[in-house]
Amino acid sequence: MPGVSGATLAVIFRVYDRLIESINTLFSDTKRALLFLIPVGIGMVVGILVVGTVLDGFFDRFSFQTSALIAGLVAGGIPFIHNQAVSKDGKKPGYYVIAAIAAAAIIVLVLVTPEAGVEAAGEFNWRVAVLLFTGGMAAAAAMVVPGVSGAMVLMLFGLLPTVMDTISQITSYLRTPFDFGLLPPILQVAAPLGLGLVAGVLIASKLIALLLKKHFTVTYFAILGMVVGTIFAVFYNPDTYQSVERMTALVIIYGMIAFIIGMIIALMFGKRQPEDKQEPSSRDDEAQ
Repeated sequence: MPGVSGATLAVIFRVYDRLIESINTLFSDTKRALLFLIPVGIGMVVGILVVGTVLDGFFDRFSFQTSALIAGLVAGGIPFIHNQAVSKDGKKPGYYVIAAIAAAAIIVLVLVTPEAGVEAAGEFNWRVAVLLFTGGMAAAAAMVVPGVSGAMVLMLFGLLPTVMDTISQITSYLRTPFDFGLLPPILQVAAPLGLGLVAGVLIASKLIALLLKKHFTVTYFAILGMVVGTIFAVFYNPDTYQSVERMTALVIIYGMIAFIIGMIIALMFGKRQPEDKQEPSSRDDEAQ
């Protein structure tokens, strides 16, 4: 969903620090990293292919309420992120200025994002492959940064329609796995895009780990600001209102209820304290 950051949801579900650590220790502590990354990866695939299909149905009929639920999940994570941000150096006015700048950056990015990108479909050639690799790399880097939407980056590159179409083709192929004629158009998009995604995640995770190690408080306040900006992105996105014929009081009330439910879910996750939870800085020391 353009405007919603996967990394933001990872922060809300209390797996962000562990995710960054596992990516950075994939080659130095492979077994431990894979024990975490494999279930996360399976969840991502299920989310894209199965939950994404279900959500697509809800968006078609209840786009505003579904978007409000997601915005509530994001908003409910703000207290936890704020607590992380002030856990070392406390509350200083300058840090809140950083958060405000980060929120403004996300809002500006949303405002300048075109509503429809240039579709990269058509005859496949090396230029399209390079575009897919570059867009995938940029989108993956965005996925690692809380507050920045990977789907929004794909939209900026004009690749989102192509990627969504490929996901639909993959879903169709899974229904008829022996129809190998469906594979070439899937692979010509998925291969360069996938390589770009892997490269982007590896590079961006190293940068995030370094920032958390060297500038923990500033980084978390920047994350806080970007998460706030994400809420604006959800309600600014035209797709949020695609199923709303008329914005009535009842529609708004249903949206508010969905928003509150999302907040409650996120707050419940925010109160969880896993036993193996460590300070992000110490994890990053190990990752380095």
